[in-house]
Amino acid sequence: MKLVLEFATEKNKIPIEYRVAFMHFLKSCINNANGGKYYDNYYEESKSKNFSFAIFFDNPKFREKEIELSSNRVKMLFTTSEELTGYIFYSSFLEKKHKRIILPDENSMVLRSIIKIKDPVVKNNKAIIKMNSPLVIRNHNKETNSDYYYSCSHRNFTEEALKVIINQLKREGFRGEYLDGVQILPIKCRKVVIKHYDCFIEASVGIFILEGNPAVLNYLIQAGIGSRKSEGFGMMELLTENV
Repeated sequence: MKLVLEFATEKNKIPIEYRVAFMHFLKSCINNANGGKYYDNYYEESKSKNFSFAIFFDNPKFREKEIELSSNRVKMLFTTSEELTGYIFYSSFLEKKHKRIILPDENSMVLRSIIKIKDPVVKNNKAIIKMNSPLVIRNHNKETNSDYYYSCSHRNFTEEALKVIINQLKREGFRGEYLDGVQILPIKCRKVVIKHYDCFIEASVGIFILEGNPAVLNYLIQAGIGSRKSEGFGMMELLTENV
């Protein structure tokens, strides 16, 4: 399920770490839904989440600590591979509609509209996709509790990206032939560095070829791809199957 949320901010600015603010919005929505019944389903520690989101601004100007906007309009794309998850979030978004949502730095926003849009269906084993939010590929070292991030500028990017994707698919129950032939190949991409939770993360934006079983491709497009996808990373859109 894919949803488009339109917000209006009180001031034409937003924190540079805006993803954190929208993560808090999502948590607040779920915490208020049906008396918090579903909160642990999504936000219990180390819980896998099959959703991602991307945020869009009007002609933003990036400053050191904030983003200046040419208007107060902000759009959020929210996508999930699970129909029940989609309806739970959709219902919780409706509860927030037209209510003031507090943002940092004495700012706020109001959710003006929520629109459900049709999910594309991939029928072939190759697709060209565009990242709507940066693709994060993280290698976590359990012994040192440290992270290393790979962008498309790294020579081992394809190898490391495949490891992350395969692990994601295995967690969701994909086995055997569904894992055969899975691949992601950069076409027209560039490295970006993003401040998130006071850390700087190396990530990738642009266009990729995604290969694999159609069921796998549809899942990845709907759930998001890569590491930290529920934190505003890894959301993609299908451009074409004519590769």
